[in-house]
Amino acid sequence: MDALSPSSSAQHEAAAERPEPIGIDRYVLAIDPVAPSTPCAAVYDRFVSDPDLLAVPICADGRPLGLIDRYHFLRQLAHSYGRALFANKPATVIMDRDPLIVDRDIDIVALQHLIADDRPSALTRGFIVVAKGHYVGMGAALGLLRASLSETAAVNRRLAQALEASESASRLKSRFFANLSHELRTPLNAIIGFAEIMSGAVMGPIDRRYRDYADDIHASGQHLLSLINDLLDMAKLEAGEMRAERQATDLAGAVESALRMVREAARRAELTMVVQIDEPVAPVEVDPRHLRQIVLNLLSNAVKFTRAGGSIAVRLRSDADRGPVVEVADTGIGMTVEEIELALKPFGQVASTLTRDHDGTGLGLPLVTALCDLNDVGFRIASAPGEGTCITLDFSEVELLPTAARLAAN
Repeated sequence: MDALSPSSSAQHEAAAERPEPIGIDRYVLAIDPVAPSTPCAAVYDRFVSDPDLLAVPICADGRPLGLIDRYHFLRQLAHSYGRALFANKPATVIMDRDPLIVDRDIDIVALQHLIADDRPSALTRGFIVVAKGHYVGMGAALGLLRASLSETAAVNRRLAQALEASESASRLKSRFFANLSHELRTPLNAIIGFAEIMSGAVMGPIDRRYRDYADDIHASGQHLLSLINDLLDMAKLEAGEMRAERQATDLAGAVESALRMVREAARRAELTMVVQIDEPVAPVEVDPRHLRQIVLNLLSNAVKFTRAGGSIAVRLRSDADRGPVVEVADTGIGMTVEEIELALKPFGQVASTLTRDHDGTGLGLPLVTALCDLNDVGFRIASAPGEGTCITLDFSEVELLPTAARLAAN
């Protein structure tokens, strides 16, 4: 088939660098049409002289009438009787009277769908390209492939640019949160410290009302500090800067430490705490600060989302298959599958009456799962609306260390 002209080739190479959607105009092949009266013998000679020519259009007054497909045409004239029968007849007797005709402005993707859905024969026969109904040239599968490759390359470039921009924005966001958190924590620690001094009357007695104000300032400061710490930890995790400083960690000690920090909040919320710690439980090789934070976040969530009169059960046991297992179960509001997916996304706090009554960033569970991944701790959640939530931590992938009892026996 006729090759693209040098100018068309240059246009094709330039088009490969363009990000906008690609049309077919630059891939149109300038194949001279024949008139309806052209004898088949003349068309036969043209096909024989040009082995790359796949089809010849037939036009009258500049408008396409049909298409002569090379393989169908030569098959008809392959034998002497065929040539004798058709040689002097006009080419219109053998032409395809309903070829695919498309406007030169058609988008390449739309053309691909058109051919795939309705006219697959156009891949081998080619298709006619027109402008306002007048013949412009021929399109072929090779040009279509080139256009498709160019479009794919352009899309890939746009996706790569978007990914790079997204990653850059994510890095900037994480750095911003980290810097902001550091800047906020310094004055906030001073506020908390002075509030403790005032509340404890360290510098001398103060009015009871002012002491209550100091207590409120201290509690609000601690709450704000916990939110800032969550933001800072999430920023470090997203930036890949959080590291697990693993060491032998007493699971029972970590659970009891977290329990001490939430018992008063549970008492004020009128909740019953049920604790069962089986002994002995082997120490595990994890980051002790991360472990305390994981258990504390789970207990804080349980207190937050359980109504007065409910209960929270904490159990630490040794499982024959999974090693040590920590379970935190509550009789709270529970969640649907969709709400669980939302709650596990950063800032994806599930909307409910209880969430509106308790402030938070929506980072509790995302931080827990991220810290679990960092320490190879298994995380499972089971929940249903009105039936509460049970979260299980298993340490089957974590190195277990000998217990004190086993060390003494050896």
